[in-house]
Formats: sequence, structure tokens, C-alpha cells
Amino acid sequence: MKILLCCKAGVSCNMFASTLKDEADKQNLDVVIWATPETAIEYSIKSANLILITPQIASSIKKVKDLANPNTPIYIINDDDFQSFNAKKVLEEALAKYNTKNI
Repeated sequence: MKILLCCKAGVSCNMFASTLKDEADKQNLDVVIWATPETAIEYSIKSANLILITPQIASSIKKVKDLANPNTPIYIINDDDFQSFNAKKVLEEALAKYNTKNI
């Protein structure tokens, strides 16, 4: 599975992506996770099976939906979970949304 993490600029987003990768490794999940700033989403969004959006760009959900493949699940990360780097909860909720959409 390929998970794209979309953010405003990239610094905290890259750190969060790394935390998500560590959590995925702990759970033995076969995933590729990468982060991209909002200004470059269009370059890799079509490769994603699941899209995570940081709270800072939640207002750009329409842009993300317009650029993504129609059936790609999109998950907006809760502000508290992003600020506390709660990768376990974010990954579990995002994967649940992915699995629900792909039943």
C-alpha cells in the first residue's frame, strides 16, 4: 500500500511521516509512506492508495479530492493526533477508512 501524507510546507510533516513509517514497521505492515507539501501534491497523488491530510491544509480538501483518483480514500488527521505525533491512532483510523472503502 502507498500512503501519501499531504501538508503545508514539509518539516513537521516529514517527521510525522517518519513516525508513521516506524509505527507501520512495528505492525509489520507492507506500506510506503511519503510526504509532500500542498504545492506539489499533483506530482505524486495518483500513485497513492490512501491520502492523509494534515490539519493545516484541511481546508484544501476539495483540491485534494479533485486531484486524487476518485476511489482513493482521504483521511484528515485530527489536530490533537498530529500535534502529539499519535501515529498509531492515525494509522489505525486511516487504514480502517481504507479497508471500509475497499470492501
